[in-house]
Amino acid sequence: MRLLSIDILRTVAIGMMVLVHFVENLSSHYSLSTANSASREHLWWLPVGLAAPLFTLLAGVSYHCWVIIQRDRGIDDCTISKRTVRRGFFLVGVGFAFNVFVWLPEDTFNWDILTFIGSAIILLNIIRKIPTEALIFGIILVAIMSPALQEISDYYAFWINGYFEYDLTLSDVVLGYLATGYFPIFPWIIFPATGFVIAPLLFPSAATHSRRQQPFRRLLANCFSIGCIAASLVLQQITFLSPLICRRTMFPASSSYLLGAIGVSTLSLFVLHRIVDKKEDQNIPSQTFGGLEKWFRIISKHSLSIYLIHHMIHLWPLWIYGLMTVGEPTTHWQKIMPVIFSTTLAFFFCALVIPAFLIIDKYRVPTIESIMRWISD
Repeated sequence: MRLLSIDILRTVAIGMMVLVHFVENLSSHYSLSTANSASREHLWWLPVGLAAPLFTLLAGVSYHCWVIIQRDRGIDDCTISKRTVRRGFFLVGVGFAFNVFVWLPEDTFNWDILTFIGSAIILLNIIRKIPTEALIFGIILVAIMSPALQEISDYYAFWINGYFEYDLTLSDVVLGYLATGYFPIFPWIIFPATGFVIAPLLFPSAATHSRRQQPFRRLLANCFSIGCIAASLVLQQITFLSPLICRRTMFPASSSYLLGAIGVSTLSLFVLHRIVDKKEDQNIPSQTFGGLEKWFRIISKHSLSIYLIHHMIHLWPLWIYGLMTVGEPTTHWQKIMPVIFSTTLAFFFCALVIPAFLIIDKYRVPTIESIMRWISD
């Protein structure tokens, strides 16, 4: 069972990632002098602030739905756990390989989104039997602890040049995984954990509650989403608090940013679920998006492959060109072309993705997703 609302939002998330990465890696410092190139902030006109939170929150929602499907098929709990752990370690392994072969060996332990999602899936398997109230308490606790951990670990010392830098020592590697890397456990585990918690709330067919409770669940979902957005806006106005709490930044992921991203992501998911999934439950074809449903499903189904390929497409030529011109692969990173060119390349890549994966599906060409299923299931 695939939910169209999840496919649509995952398509949006991967599309935003493609745009952000093409522009950021090829053009973000194109017009800046060397003196001005170091910055702790990214290009906020890009949709960078929502793509990763949405993608990781959907991982939690999808995992909950996957567990329910496994149970409905009669799969025992021990087997579900084994499959989950295999998927998690597979993604962690792919993440490390991605860091080494796409980003270069010095970035092996930068703790990017793939290693994070793999770790999150393993953690979700551990906490999925915990009562919902305890999970909510844990999410709140992580949100409270994260600014303190970032402060204690001296977060900004790892981001002097606007990107994560570390020494190859045990302390730096562990700190990067827990609090200072691109997607550390604290606080990013909040997103998949929240997705796992709200899945029964948004998709009552996957819950055990009576259908008479659906209006109450919808009201609760709306209040939760709007409350998170409102709290984010309020925090941004409280200037006497630490910037790790009130300033809206993704690196580090501030409290204000976390609340806003969770609110927007859950509200988007709830609204889309009401629009498209309800009609599918009633066997009514959804015409809301015309004939785009098939495209959404294709992109969502192969989102991991698209994530890997779009990096290879624009980073490998960049490294090769750097080696050919000055002998240093990263020489032209972030300053090879104007923004208009990198943006055009991003849209061109997106336009080619759908026909490419339609052909791949037609001829059943192995993909990273099919390999993961073969190994884990």
